[in-house]
Amino acid sequence: MPLQPKEITTLYATVQRTHFKRAVDILCDVAFRSVFPENELKKERLVIADEIQMYKDTPEENIYDEFQELLFENHPLAHNILGDTDSLSKISRSDLIDFTQRNYHPNNMIFVVVGSISPDRVIKTLNQYSHENFPNIENTLHSQVSWNYNAFRNNKESDFGQAYAIMGLPAYSETHPKRFALMLLNNLLGGPGMNSRLNLSIREKYGYAYNIESGYQPYSDAGMFHCYISCEEKYMKKSLQLIEKEIKKLKEKKLGKVQLSQAKSQLSGQLLMANENRNGLLIHIGKGILKYGRAKNIEETITEINKLSAEELLDAANESFNFDQFSYLNYSPTK
Repeated sequence: MPLQPKEITTLYATVQRTHFKRAVDILCDVAFRSVFPENELKKERLVIADEIQMYKDTPEENIYDEFQELLFENHPLAHNILGDTDSLSKISRSDLIDFTQRNYHPNNMIFVVVGSISPDRVIKTLNQYSHENFPNIENTLHSQVSWNYNAFRNNKESDFGQAYAIMGLPAYSETHPKRFALMLLNNLLGGPGMNSRLNLSIREKYGYAYNIESGYQPYSDAGMFHCYISCEEKYMKKSLQLIEKEIKKLKEKKLGKVQLSQAKSQLSGQLLMANENRNGLLIHIGKGILKYGRAKNIEETITEINKLSAEELLDAANESFNFDQFSYLNYSPTK
């Protein structure tokens, strides 16, 4: 399930060390000196329009985005960053220039380098752009928005060949002290491992679904937990009941010592492997510094996970998984 970065724009390049200066020049050119020629905008609109049409043929992305729109109603997180053909046609060259001048500014940006390049070389290269004139703008990165959440149950007919469903509710923000507990609970319930509880109970035991997962996406001032499934229509009701049954177990039954240790070990291993991806590490560092003044290293996160007790997981499960607050969105094949 795609989790889109709705709060930050990232421009990055992967190059050999010898081309570092050229990469910086290109990135700064894109960020600060884009001119958006009208003939290029026309070409790009056609490309994006094609992407929107392709997106419409991807039910797992459709249902995820629509669910977020409903869940975060009246909050900026509800906005689908891809847009639609109508909004695409209304964006003018002056709109783009205005947007970049208001948002792409050194006061709002962090420059991160991952690789064997000395800090002196990085600073020396960046200093070449310090003479440029930038408008004086306020940093609005930490503005918070509240919204009123109302649980919903929506069923829609679709032209897709099978049924799709997503259930979820608001969750901890990315600074909440219990976010690590929910992260571990989510990985145990429906994470990427083949031994997740949803995979074992719905896919392996009954063969109801091939795609079954859960996800936890924290943002600055909000978050979302969800479970997603695609299957034949005749298996959907039973599958949702089984998902609810597995969530209920997390609320009622404390993990044993071996289960807890295995869950921590698996999540820690996944985080370490993800950290091997340099692009992911680059974005993690930049995001942490930009939003909170520092980026936690992977060892700090693993330490927080390893400190979790079975009692803390049980508490987080009962606080997070209120069945009265769950929302549901179903796509059913047209009959």
